Amino acid sequence: MRILLVDDDQILVQLLTTTLSQQSYAVDVATDGEQGWIYGSTYPYDLIILDWYLPKLNGIELCRRFREHNYDTPIILLTARGGSQNKIRGLDAGADDYICKPFDAEELAARIRALLRRLNCNFLPVLRWGDLQLNPCSNEVIYQGQSISLAAKEYRLLELFLRHSQEVLSVDDIIDHLWSSTEYPALATVRSHLRRLRQKLKQADFPHDLITTVRGQGYCLKPFPRNDAGTDKPRLTSNRPSISTEQLDKRLQHLTTLTSIWEKYQSKRDQQLVTLAQAIDSLGVGNLDIGDRLSAIIVAHSLAGNLGQFGLDTASQLAKEIEQLLQDYLSHNSEQLVLLAKKLTALREELANKQHIMGQISQKLAENSSLLLIVSDDHNFTEQLISEAKSQGIHTKVISTPELVRHWLSAKQTNQEQLPNAVLLKVSFAEDASQSPTTQEYLALIAEFKLLTPSIPVIVIADRDLFQDRLLVARHGGKFYLTQPVNPRQIIAVCQKSAQSSSFGKKVMIVDDDIELLRILPNLLKPWGFKLTTLDDPRQFWDVLQAVVPDLLVLDIEMPHISGIELCKVLRTHPYWCKLPVLFLSIHEDAAISTQVFASGANDFINKPVFAQQLAHRILNRLNLKR
Repeated sequence: MRILLVDDDQILVQLLTTTLSQQSYAVDVATDGEQGWIYGSTYPYDLIILDWYLPKLNGIELCRRFREHNYDTPIILLTARGGSQNKIRGLDAGADDYICKPFDAEELAARIRALLRRLNCNFLPVLRWGDLQLNPCSNEVIYQGQSISLAAKEYRLLELFLRHSQEVLSVDDIIDHLWSSTEYPALATVRSHLRRLRQKLKQADFPHDLITTVRGQGYCLKPFPRNDAGTDKPRLTSNRPSISTEQLDKRLQHLTTLTSIWEKYQSKRDQQLVTLAQAIDSLGVGNLDIGDRLSAIIVAHSLAGNLGQFGLDTASQLAKEIEQLLQDYLSHNSEQLVLLAKKLTALREELANKQHIMGQISQKLAENSSLLLIVSDDHNFTEQLISEAKSQGIHTKVISTPELVRHWLSAKQTNQEQLPNAVLLKVSFAEDASQSPTTQEYLALIAEFKLLTPSIPVIVIADRDLFQDRLLVARHGGKFYLTQPVNPRQIIAVCQKSAQSSSFGKKVMIVDDDIELLRILPNLLKPWGFKLTTLDDPRQFWDVLQAVVPDLLVLDIEMPHISGIELCKVLRTHPYWCKLPVLFLSIHEDAAISTQVFASGANDFINKPVFAQQLAHRILNRLNLKR
């Protein structure tokens, strides 16, 4: 898929092009509105991303021009200008979506996928051809449950054919969709990528040649084969494809990119601060012309957007306030001028401590990567595990005894630092009970991890396989029981499976018209690490659902315009969303309401008032049942 990005902020452009390239998109960049018009009216794009403030022609006018000339390409306005009135202006100008800076990279990717699905009239997040499925959310290709490893261009070729399954694509069409305007691939290059894609599908035991050559025209996707009765062959597919253990965490990759970009553009930030200082000085003596004032506003707007991307929320807010103050005419208001100068000083101080800022980014890196705690004093055993875990993008911490684990855990909790996603214990059941530490100490440690909120899964590596030992581990809350000999790859795979069944990072969408409840729930559920999306207007349900792609849905029953029961019924009519776990909240306790809820397709029902631990455990139970 090919995207046009129109933005003059170098930092944000590099961040977005890197992020979108990692998502397998081909990206063209225009740095002003007129250049954006030339690109957008010359080349075919699947989607356009516009900033509001652009040199020569602003994003609103550019969007309006595209629509006046009947270009129906989806457009996302990506700007630091928030507020309902600005969003209304953007959407009325013809934008399909409006996202405020700073933005979450995963949310932007989800909104892009949602718009592309609408463009192709395909509301299924996973693209399919028989047993073959391509998941744009994870960039994975699965055939009969097995992952197929494709290079970036091969993946994009396959996605292009699946999205345009009814069309014949010429070589020029393929180049226009998969290569940016600065690349000029030869005909042989395109054919080479096609040949390698076909070979890899064949190596994966794919029974048919997926792509056929139409002489003199190009290439197209073969129609799905039919059986003797004339109906499609049964598709042995899963709605939730398996997760490749070789795929590194995308969030970690994104945050790593942030650190390099922050270093690269240090000098530009310094110059932006100088520009703001000069504008404020000129404003104070009544000598700031319109052009310089507009330049200063654009600089403040740019800083507000990209500082937020680095997690520097205070600095981003100060830049927004400076932008707003500059938009007002302040030369005759001494108090406002003093306030403007103070805001700039505070912004300088926020950005002065480079080590502090890099520490914040590094902390985000640590918070968003998996952490495995290994409890063992066997040096050879731990070294092999550390090496294997590192190859899978997993951080490790090794502690030799349960007593030291308790001290480490207590310090982590006191400092509110990241706790491990899973714990691995190497326990000897066969040796003498007089050993130190004893088996009972390990069992007690398992129980302690089970009692944490949220609990942390524990995997036991034991030296024998007896029922009574398994029973002890299960009674104390152990997640898995493995027996030696077992190789490091198998152990890490089990640890990943355990971590995936935890609550951390699971996407939960809550739809309820009770604003107060929606404000309270994120704080109540914070210890479990859910990624919550709340919505108080059920009329926006379908758009938000497709943008977020949640793992579980929580619905209120009685809401204005559309009830939760009606929303659930709609979900159950859809071939993808029909299996999404749905949990209902309600003040009603009578059997008739409960019957209606479960008849609509609900999976669970909880009465209000809601208790955090009860709700979190019910959510986790439903998520694990789905898995």
